[in-house]
Amino acid sequence: MTSYDMQEEMFVSLMAGRRGVPLDLDRVKEERRYYILTPTGTGKWSALLDLTVVYTDAGYYDDALAACREALLNPLLKEYEAGLWFRMGQISEHKADFDAALEFYLNSLGAGSYRGESGHWQHNNTAFCYLMKKEFDKAETHAQIALDLDEEDWKLHRRRWGDPRHWNAWKNMGAVMEYTGRYREAASFYTTAIKFSRGTERAVLHLRRLLKRYPDVAACWKESVEDLLTYYNVTV
Repeated sequence: MTSYDMQEEMFVSLMAGRRGVPLDLDRVKEERRYYILTPTGTGKWSALLDLTVVYTDAGYYDDALAACREALLNPLLKEYEAGLWFRMGQISEHKADFDAALEFYLNSLGAGSYRGESGHWQHNNTAFCYLMKKEFDKAETHAQIALDLDEEDWKLHRRRWGDPRHWNAWKNMGAVMEYTGRYREAASFYTTAIKFSRGTERAVLHLRRLLKRYPDVAACWKESVEDLLTYYNVTV
């Protein structure tokens, strides 16, 4: 499988519905003005995040990255260094520059590896980038850490704010299993991702692809397809 094929399979329409949004110059001016005038790091962090969303939605990725690099030099944002590197990783993913994204995520981990939800996303996104580079051992290591942190966080904050379990790491671990020949394990991880995501299309597509490629796995897979169809209103 080529890197391009893996990109197509793993990066399923992440920006669908957002490409082609015109750049809102008034919002850019507003967020930049607030960033400059607000005296607190918290206020600057909030303005910066909003600014990068405006840029990223319109496809101005380099402008979003430049804003983050500028913020890294601001002493008021020192406590947000890990978050700044992480945000740069997210922007680079949208840009489909996974080498840069991985470097930024590793910088984020180096600046402050957190427990709970923040740590989960640091390791989950790092795992995804290693998948894109086909470095499966490293992808598995980080995906497992993400799963462990999610389990730990879930025990402390069960159904916090009504959110479902984080499913993305289960999908990523499923991909590790699939691309290293552990197909039944992959089906199990993908199915759990479907359950935790409440039927999110990205999780469904991975299981559907796996079962289509490997009919023997589909034939012996224990999960009831009818249950998935009925409960999550999806087709595998």
